[in-house]
Amino acid sequence: MAKVKVKTTGAIVDGQPIGSTLELEEAEAKRLEERGYVEIQKSAPKKVADDEDKPKESRKKKKDD
Repeated sequence: MAKVKVKTTGAIVDGQPIGSTLELEEAEAKRLEERGYVEIQKSAPKKVADDEDKPKESRKKKKDD
């Protein structure tokens, strides 16, 4: 089976404290999620930030005369 990313929510899993993210086998992740120990993270495709392709504006202040 494939590995999935999970976030620990209700127990220490594989020595990782609550709130940490780790990868587990899909079957183990589903079993732990049913018990409320982890949340399976939905993997979304990575988006390219819109502002990376835009030229950056200068931050110089204009002097008022």
